[in-house]
Amino acid sequence: MMKKIINNDKFLKIFLFMQPFLDVLAAVLIYNNVDNFVTSLIRLVFMGLMVLYLYFGEYENKKKTLIYVSILIMTIIIHTLIMVFDKDMSVFMYEFKNTISTYYFVFLLISLGVIYKDNKISKKELMYLWIIYVLLTFMPNVLGIGFKSYSHSKTGMTGWFYSANVVGSILVIILPIILSEIKKLPKLLIVILGAMALYSVFSLGTKTPVLGLVIILFVNLLYYIYKLFKSKKKKSIIIIFSSLILLCGVSVYVIPKTSFYENLKIHYNFLKKNDVKVFSKEFLDHFVFSQRLSMEERTRHNYNISPIQEKIFGIGYIENYSTDSVNLKIVEMDYFDIFYREGIVGFIVFFIPVIYMIVMFFKNNSINFVSVNMFISILLIMLLALFQGHIFITPAISIFVALILNMGRSKLSE
Repeated sequence: MMKKIINNDKFLKIFLFMQPFLDVLAAVLIYNNVDNFVTSLIRLVFMGLMVLYLYFGEYENKKKTLIYVSILIMTIIIHTLIMVFDKDMSVFMYEFKNTISTYYFVFLLISLGVIYKDNKISKKELMYLWIIYVLLTFMPNVLGIGFKSYSHSKTGMTGWFYSANVVGSILVIILPIILSEIKKLPKLLIVILGAMALYSVFSLGTKTPVLGLVIILFVNLLYYIYKLFKSKKKKSIIIIFSSLILLCGVSVYVIPKTSFYENLKIHYNFLKKNDVKVFSKEFLDHFVFSQRLSMEERTRHNYNISPIQEKIFGIGYIENYSTDSVNLKIVEMDYFDIFYREGIVGFIVFFIPVIYMIVMFFKNNSINFVSVNMFISILLIMLLALFQGHIFITPAISIFVALILNMGRSKLSE
């Protein structure tokens, strides 16, 4: 029964199309001070079924896969036991919940790698899913009934989602992959979708999705210029540069009216008031990393003074437990969070399949429009994981990261 369910194309597709609505439900529950148990349970059950399939399903390289998965599970068990022994039993549920949330991505990455050949998600279906995210952000923001991105000091709206970083990341990491499908739509629909997507991203108020759009535009522009020079179409190059100048002119008029720009002004006024020098450590901390460098420094100190077993298997998600200060906030830079929270062993185990997928992408693909945009998507994943975090360790995003990396490892053609 389980094999029939999981091997059915519809099973994975239904779960993926549930994601935006699970995120909306999570936001509603959180804003109404209700425990977000339902959405977490649905995602946990899905992961559980995937892991069961790894053990009982039939697929290629099963022995190697199970060796890795067994090492992964043992790493989680040892980490959790160390947390209980070094702290006490009262931290078990909190530590275990956060550890599973962190490794959720890895379990799905491996599982989708096993079943992906039989359960393909087409780029067209991914485009429809992206449109749902755009609509659930755009419509509430236009109508003024969306949730606020920040509780104080900054401006922005997240549509009906809880986190601006989460929905913004989903919008920009999926976009490059579906450009080849968007190009096939009627021109008027492309313009409408583009306008809604731009409005959604700029109304969130966060910097990283905007940076993502700039990277998507810049790399695609370089690719087209390369293709045009190769085919010696000089007139087309002039048209592209003219369009780029027009886009810059429109941007100068439109961007100052957005939440993104308002938040840049708030940052600038703070830096000016506190006489912060450009490109100083304080500038990078406040303007580029939104104080994540300060959080990393604090967590690094706690990691450095931790016992050797915690350096190897992680300090967990409650710091300084033996003192009067109990720190719960993570760094929000995924590479550091995984290293400090899960330790040296956890970090290595976590990123082995990620590195494998990226190596396979470069090994199997030559330069074309689809592969270039897949590269952009992977690049954005790696950058966003550094600058804002919650890419690898947040299930709401990591399901898409796992899907994208699995799509990228196969041979991509235009």
